[in-house]
Amino acid sequence: AKVQALTDEGVSAWMYTSNYSYPPTTLTGSVKNDLLMVHEVLGVKIALGDHRSSFPTTQQVLDLLTQIRVGGMIAGKIGVLHIHLGNVPGAFEMFEDIVNRGFPIRHIRPTHCARDKYVFGKALEFGKRGGRVDITTGGSCAFESPADAVEAAWDAGVDQSLITMSSDGHGSVPRFNEKGEMVGLGIGGVACNLRDLKKLISRGHEVQKVLPLLTRNVAQGLELKGKGEVKCGASADFCLFDQNWELKDVFAKGVAMMRNGEILKKGTFEY
Repeated sequence: AKVQALTDEGVSAWMYTSNYSYPPTTLTGSVKNDLLMVHEVLGVKIALGDHRSSFPTTQQVLDLLTQIRVGGMIAGKIGVLHIHLGNVPGAFEMFEDIVNRGFPIRHIRPTHCARDKYVFGKALEFGKRGGRVDITTGGSCAFESPADAVEAAWDAGVDQSLITMSSDGHGSVPRFNEKGEMVGLGIGGVACNLRDLKKLISRGHEVQKVLPLLTRNVAQGLELKGKGEVKCGASADFCLFDQNWELKDVFAKGVAMMRNGEILKKGTFEY
């Protein structure tokens, strides 16, 4: 419903079916049918290595990946398994086993890859094998800044086109005390992508190297046609900045959403 609402309000939106749990929660009764029958569904979400995970076995994850691959093939989509990573070791060892059996690495999409130094080290190995590495700009990070993690991935030799950044914006953020007890919930912000984009540019990295982290690499990774780059025939989605990289204008599908810092288009429940 939220994806359709965002689409009605003028932006492009897609989704993953399910949540953290295994077996996955679906709209149609099966992962394959969700991918086939629901245009907006690009894959399935699951949690691994997290205290909120269902801790599925390697064989169960492989079975799920097979459903995603077949459903994607029938629907003409790539079909991905979006994996929320926790701090508990074992997820990347599972991915390595699955890839070693011959399953294509392109369908395995871990996120929160920099939340823990051990997890990040395994993510770099995964990236060097051709897997995609997503570094979250919001939430917990084992580095002083997510920008540091991006630089570390570049320095480690991971293909630049395989690295992305995501905000985890509007996601629930549990708050824990020193005993590990949950004491409340927060909401993930959405400004952190631009924050780390500007931070990387301010450190002297070329704009052509930094921008794809949030544009081309994302679109190509999800095989979103006409998205992520400026060219004839592509979607007219633009963010325009001033010389100090302050966001001034936003266009979505050719329609002005923000002009000179003033928001023109608001959501249904905004005033």
